[in-house]
Amino acid sequence: MQENVEWFYFTLGNGQSIGPLQLRRIWMEACSSTNVSVHRTHRLLLGKQTAIYSLRASPRLGDLRIVESRLRRLLDDSRLSSVLTFVSH
Repeated sequence: MQENVEWFYFTLGNGQSIGPLQLRRIWMEACSSTNVSVHRTHRLLLGKQTAIYSLRASPRLGDLRIVESRLRRLLDDSRLSSVLTFVSH
């Protein structure tokens, strides 16, 4: 089995956060797959520590436009203000 690769990362608005279980559920639904992983790291952005959420899945992920559209809708439905970035391969 191939190792998962990072497809997207994002930050959330001030004061917002999401737990790993909820994020994993959102990402699984967006990908239509259970073979996913999520990670959170912190980076210094504009002088403050900011959580960066990383979304990983199979290198053979389906139609990325559909996955991204679902992901944006699911984050919005969860009332999360996100800045989502696609990771090109």
